Amino acid sequence: MQAPKVFFSYSHDSEEHKAWVLALATRLEENGVAVTLDQWDLSAGDDLPHFMESGLTDADRVILICTEPYVKKANEMRSGGVGYEKMIITAQIMADLGSNRVIPIVVNNNLSTKTPVFVSSKLYSSFEQSDYEDSYCHLISDLWGESVKPRPKRGVSPFA
Repeated sequence: MQAPKVFFSYSHDSEEHKAWVLALATRLEENGVAVTLDQWDLSAGDDLPHFMESGLTDADRVILICTEPYVKKANEMRSGGVGYEKMIITAQIMADLGSNRVIPIVVNNNLSTKTPVFVSSKLYSSFEQSDYEDSYCHLISDLWGESVKPRPKRGVSPFA
């Protein structure tokens, strides 16, 4: 099986948050996932819109790190990196409404609405500290097309 390719969309809330994102991306890479991350894949002078467009287009899945600032920027702002990525992701979602391509991950978020409006219909995972390991297990399994809880084999009717 070919390595799943993911693109990270997140806001640069703080150096601590950027380190958290880097640690998650590193762990995914160590588990065979091809991650596109600005901290690795952008250099001084690179074209930021091109990076976002190609990263979002080339990825099999897009991971949205839904912190409070990310959600607010996505819901309120029309410019900047989060706003630009929102525009591209929204167009991709509209082109394939049944897709599970976008994976919202919630962390450092006490808002009543945990994800931006444009992905509010998508099932999200909590990556808060108490949920992290279980959520990571589900995420890596999902990215590799495996199930954490496989469906049991269906038996025969006891009434047959």
